[in-house]
Amino acid sequence: MLGLIKRNTPLIADQFIYEICPRREGKQFCEYSASDGKILLRGESKISLAMAYYDYLKAYCRVNLSHCGNTALCVSQAPLPTETHTRIIEQEKRVYLNYCTFGYSMRSWQWDKWEKELDFMAMNGINMPLSVVGTEAVMFYTLQDFGMSEKDALAFIAGPSYYPWQMMTNLDSFLSVPDKAYIDRRLELGKKILEREISLGMTPIEQGFAGHIPAKLAELFGSRPEKLPTWCGFPGTVQLDPLDENFTKFGTALLTKQKELLGAYHYYACDPFHENEPPVDGDDYLADVGRTISDMLTAFDSEAVWVMQGWSLREKIVKAVDKKRLLILDLDGSKSELYKGFWGYSYICGTLHNFGDRNSLHGSIDLLAENQYTVRKDKYPGEVGTGLFMEGFFQNPLYYDLAFTMLTEKDRLDPEPWLTDYAQRRYGSDEACLKKAVSLLHESCYSEKCTGRETGSIICARPSTVYYHTAPNDHTELRYDNKLLCLALMSLLQAKNACTDGYLFDLCDVARQYLSNRAKEVYYDIMKACANGDKDLFEEKVSLFIDMVKAVDELLSTRPELTLSEHVREAMEHSCCEKHRDIFRRNELTLLTIWGPREDNELFDYAWKEWGGLIGRFYLPRWEMFFGELRSRLGGDISDISTTALNHNERNDYDTTPFQKKLRDFEFSFIDSYQPENSEAGDTLAAVRKICDRFCEESR
Repeated sequence: MLGLIKRNTPLIADQFIYEICPRREGKQFCEYSASDGKILLRGESKISLAMAYYDYLKAYCRVNLSHCGNTALCVSQAPLPTETHTRIIEQEKRVYLNYCTFGYSMRSWQWDKWEKELDFMAMNGINMPLSVVGTEAVMFYTLQDFGMSEKDALAFIAGPSYYPWQMMTNLDSFLSVPDKAYIDRRLELGKKILEREISLGMTPIEQGFAGHIPAKLAELFGSRPEKLPTWCGFPGTVQLDPLDENFTKFGTALLTKQKELLGAYHYYACDPFHENEPPVDGDDYLADVGRTISDMLTAFDSEAVWVMQGWSLREKIVKAVDKKRLLILDLDGSKSELYKGFWGYSYICGTLHNFGDRNSLHGSIDLLAENQYTVRKDKYPGEVGTGLFMEGFFQNPLYYDLAFTMLTEKDRLDPEPWLTDYAQRRYGSDEACLKKAVSLLHESCYSEKCTGRETGSIICARPSTVYYHTAPNDHTELRYDNKLLCLALMSLLQAKNACTDGYLFDLCDVARQYLSNRAKEVYYDIMKACANGDKDLFEEKVSLFIDMVKAVDELLSTRPELTLSEHVREAMEHSCCEKHRDIFRRNELTLLTIWGPREDNELFDYAWKEWGGLIGRFYLPRWEMFFGELRSRLGGDISDISTTALNHNERNDYDTTPFQKKLRDFEFSFIDSYQPENSEAGDTLAAVRKICDRFCEESR
């Protein structure tokens, strides 16, 4: 505990004392108070002590710690508490991370970022994180134990941006890194992460086995595994039937290797037939699958608990498992009603919120504040905790501050006082204009209407004559009045005493979102002018659209963490040797742009980002190509520019028309040629004011 305090608030570390005490009312608790001139932290575990520490810092030092600005604590004084503050924690388990988070947010992280994140988890009460870093090495060495060559084992393991989807059995071998040193470095990082999690009092959730193996291993086994259909354009993977004798043989070997390399901590994530269908019909088969996997885990670890996502579970598999041996993750909190509280099995009430780590401001804080855990607890006694399962977390700092708070809240929370408190902690000032700003955000992008999926960005959308979606799983409509967002921006700008990095981040973020929303309105104006053959209006609106997009690009370039160059550079530094740096560069750029393979692409722009450089070098040139095509046909037939038929993602196909093929060729060229650029961060405040003066009608 002392290490966590020294890492985060070294100037006041000697002001804290702490003790671990028995549970209160049979439950976890965290407490802080004054004792002999020191700040006394109490709790029944190390995690509870970390929570008490952060509770104190928020209440008395007025801090906000976030993934988006305010990424470090700057505290030099420690006022003594004037009273004892105690919180009883109802949620026994607090689970954190989605497989996708490791791809969208953590793909290039080294120990320095992981160390900060683990402390952040502890302070927010996370006691069961998904812990899968290093499993690349577990698979790599197990495959060699079964006779595969080093070269073939390396080729099976997908690259750093895509490995999370390999763990979900969706793909393998894509953009692989042919370097054993990389695998070993991932193993060493995984060890450090697990060691720190254990030292903080967490219970890691490790990887199980659902049957995904290389085709070459199946040949060595002499088995006839199932070849799954293609997944989103990726070749189908090979899956061992759980009832095949080699399933338990290989699965046990994999778990044994994991224990040898990383340790075994009793919770194992495994999702059979995730996003695919069982090879055999019938309830009896599914029940046998459930028993087989559970028996394999229990034979390996007598205390094993199978952790299963509610996303793709099957009732007969679930009911074949002893209730003490299964924990279900209701990722978005929607499945408990559908499955009647998961038939009495233990489950986690989760919040999902984000797909692809897209940086759209959205999310209902009213729904968060209702406390879905408490709402359902009396109805479904199997509910044992809460979880955050966002696909990425580098967006929406206000929403996530509340989401982390609600992980351990006992009752419903009143949003308005919380927002007032948040504004002061986030911005370092209690000015009325800042309180008004967050209240306006509540009325707009964080209103109840914004529940669920994020709104797509027109800037990042692949140009089309009809706008459907920017990416799968997004909303096309705004769902709030953009003028309210402008007023929130104006209120932020009125502050005289705001002094935090979080303030500058939010100025940038709100201005970005406002102008992005405006650009969508202009897009529709352009298409109307084109249809009417109105050349003057067409050129006026095209010029306005391009100016807006350039302004957003310039604004975002003032924040290094919101630039493409910063992320590509970080990805390339992940390489262990110079000759493989290009593989990491391609991993990064492919995920951010076309997402999938170059043939039969379905997920293009899934992980879109409004980032400096990515807009100017990738999204804007696509729009300029599109406007040039429209210009040449003004008032004429434009029906063949984009396909009108939609695929199963409710979007245009990727490269059906000649113009779409031109876009495709540009996108491939961008991935092949882009290199990170050297640039200095600009003045965020000046860039925001420039945008307001030029584009915000409400400011006039």
